[in-house]
Amino acid sequence: MAITAASAGRAHLAQVLRWSADRDVGVIEAIAAGLGMAAPVAIGAGCGHLAAGLAASLGGLLVGDVAPGPTVNAQLRRLAGVLAPAVIASAAATLIAGHGWRTDVVGIGLAVAAATVGGYSRGLAVAAMRFVLVLVLTGNAADTAAHPAGLLVLVVAGALAAAAISLLLGALPGPHRRTAAARDASPGTTATPAQRYARWKRTLAQRAGWQYALRLASCLGIAGLARHAWPDHHLHWIALVVAILTQRPLDALPIKTTQRALGTVLGVAAASLVIAHRPPIAGVVAGIAVLAALRPLLKARSYLAYTAVMTPLIVLIMGADRPLDAGLLFDRLSATLAGAGLVVAANVLAGRWVAAPGRGRALSS
Repeated sequence: MAITAASAGRAHLAQVLRWSADRDVGVIEAIAAGLGMAAPVAIGAGCGHLAAGLAASLGGLLVGDVAPGPTVNAQLRRLAGVLAPAVIASAAATLIAGHGWRTDVVGIGLAVAAATVGGYSRGLAVAAMRFVLVLVLTGNAADTAAHPAGLLVLVVAGALAAAAISLLLGALPGPHRRTAAARDASPGTTATPAQRYARWKRTLAQRAGWQYALRLASCLGIAGLARHAWPDHHLHWIALVVAILTQRPLDALPIKTTQRALGTVLGVAAASLVIAHRPPIAGVVAGIAVLAALRPLLKARSYLAYTAVMTPLIVLIMGADRPLDAGLLFDRLSATLAGAGLVVAANVLAGRWVAAPGRGRALSS
């Protein structure tokens, strides 16, 4: 048994550290991602409004990993599919912000609704996960913003600007167009809307159809309780870690969860230490540009490295304009570990619940 466990652990670690070369990523994607996030910060800093530039850069983060399409129309459809859930989530987070525990309750309800609707199709599943992440991310920013409506305008403007940069650069001739055409040529699902709806209804009649929504609700609920129980600490990061780590497929400790958890811890520590040394504005802009450009490259190679890069981006955007002390660094690291622990615990409990006798029967029986 010990040998088997050790072998399984080594295999798991090998998958966590795996470097893939399955998909090509062009320079255009990297340049578009870097410009989409760094340009708003540079403009905001140049005008004496660094906080506004960082808020607009948050919008760039929402669309920074969209790959170019083989045609302009295909690229427009791809960007629209990313922008729609991001803008809706940002607007919802702004509308419900600033009402204490009521904000948490409504936010959890919106996350559960998105998770449930996401079971209809793969496209909606991806959109639902993006919606939940943006809802939590923008909600944290809106709760501390003096003017939430102004924050929403900046976020949306940044997202649209990043989308325009991606569209313009993606329209240039080059190898990235051929790569995109080959990627889009892969066969997709042939299910009709009626077939998808029937399958969705069957799924919701079983426990497995609700496990993702219940894991999200329970973890986000506990994160909210922790934040209100210890208001002097910066525990909003727990909810963000939960939104990042919780995946729709149910597995007690999936490879991606380990990669995300480890990458998040490394990213939080690295970025917080950099901010603690208070780099010049030019250094912040350059750091955001480099990290943002690395995102699409690393996403296709190593999910661990991708998460370790994405997390510092979030930390920089959310805190580069304010001082950082040792207490805040400790809170972030503690919240990261707590969020990862919550996700793993929820995965284990949900797995037992789904596997309980009668899992295949309708919930009403």
